[in-house]
Amino acid sequence: MSEATITISAVLPMRNQASTLAATMAEYMAGISRQCPDHEIILVDDGSSDGTARQADYLAAAYDSVMVIHQPEPRGYAAALRTAWQVARGDYIFAASISGPAGIADLPRLLAALGDNAVVVGYRARPPRTPLALIYAAAVRTILSTDLRDPAIRFSLFRSDLAELLTDDVPDGLAHAEIYARAKQAGMPVAQVAISGRRGRVATAGAAMIELASYRPPSGGRQGALMGATALLVAGGLWLMRRRSHP
Repeated sequence: MSEATITISAVLPMRNQASTLAATMAEYMAGISRQCPDHEIILVDDGSSDGTARQADYLAAAYDSVMVIHQPEPRGYAAALRTAWQVARGDYIFAASISGPAGIADLPRLLAALGDNAVVVGYRARPPRTPLALIYAAAVRTILSTDLRDPAIRFSLFRSDLAELLTDDVPDGLAHAEIYARAKQAGMPVAQVAISGRRGRVATAGAAMIELASYRPPSGGRQGALMGATALLVAGGLWLMRRRSHP
């Protein structure tokens, strides 16, 4: 399947991005237009308290390819992705965090690997090598029984008929990882692609570690795997506490 013959629905959840939204959207609109003439961009305002909602409405009024969904209260990335998926018309969902470490310049790498794959996820060629980042990645792989190289990043293509793989209980940090894991376990073709990862950053500490420790995945993680991952998370928490108490 060539890029010229598919329709892409770009889903971009955001919260309080007023200071950077105009510049970021200019990049995304130009980049997506070059790669996929038939596309739409779905902005999901996740309960922003600054001028993000107003700017998003302006973009939707000015450009036919842009639509906006407003969530009055913050519900998180996974909920925003689920909501947009319900109205998306594309053959594939391109889901990304606009403040994350991947930019629209990396989209051609995902598209080049698409072929017949149901899921294509990006991974940073040089991901963070801090102890906490390594512990988080190992715990995700253990809990989801998956081979994801960089589970902290959100930069993926999903076939549009896979919406049911993102269940209501999936936490924000595992949204892409869970879809990938469940698709692969169902025997669907999936791929991972190296991207540059030169902008933004991904934080794996704090809330991400907490949501991971309490998650029970529908993708089939076993109790033994959960216990092993919990041990990894405890070790990571102790390491983080030690770092904070001894700067």
